[in-house]
Amino acid sequence: MNKKRILSMAAIPLAGLTGMLNAATPKEKPNIILFMVDDMGWQDTSVPFGPEKTPFNRLYETPNMERLARQGVKFTNAYACSISSPTRVSLLTGMNAARHRVTNWTLNYNQSVDGKSDVLKYPEWNLNGMSPTQGVEHTCVATPLPQLLKDNGYYTIHCGKAHFGAISTPAADPENLGFQINIAGHAAGGLASYLGEENYGNKKDGTKSSPFAVPGLEKYHGTDVFVTEALTREAIHALDSRDPRKPFFLYMAHYAVHIPIN
Repeated sequence: MNKKRILSMAAIPLAGLTGMLNAATPKEKPNIILFMVDDMGWQDTSVPFGPEKTPFNRLYETPNMERLARQGVKFTNAYACSISSPTRVSLLTGMNAARHRVTNWTLNYNQSVDGKSDVLKYPEWNLNGMSPTQGVEHTCVATPLPQLLKDNGYYTIHCGKAHFGAISTPAADPENLGFQINIAGHAAGGLASYLGEENYGNKKDGTKSSPFAVPGLEKYHGTDVFVTEALTREAIHALDSRDPRKPFFLYMAHYAVHIPIN
């Protein structure tokens, strides 16, 4: 892989990132790999995010995360939404959930996933997620981060869990958000199965058995390849087969450690 500098994007506001890209020459633009780890708790790694290691930190062995923390910057005072879609929309738009109003996970068009209550009256929210274009009701309209990068000469790759917009909306397909390559991303946030033996939740003929069946990994159906391994292989292939003269942005969003437990 091209050994150009890799940029950590953890705390760069989108406006600042855009200005940096506009000011840089093509040779100065860094490659970017952004890992989104789904449903991982702050103690679910051997890297301590408090003043010292906790008993939970000592349960895990994550040497590559320790190496990333040593070589980069570790943020120990931050906030992420507790639900998939709001966090992802914040990342792609630069807005917090109070502004983009995607406050719960999205799936079916115009259908809320809020729990039923005889006591609480829930406020209206953008239950269809984000959208890159006007005209889709109950969405947050914004120019997404990968589109900004693509417009500035980047080769943009999405790999893994998307969960940016409801089924049949533009954001259900990452390629509508500025990603030139989409590997296994769609509207659903969970997955039917991690196992190649179970076709990642797809039927034997390749059709989906549920909205949570993982798309686009048919070459691994019927094998013993865990979905995390399949996604990693496909991401590496996308990087190896790109035009090496262009900087790349890889959004690497494994479905793990989300349920089910396989």
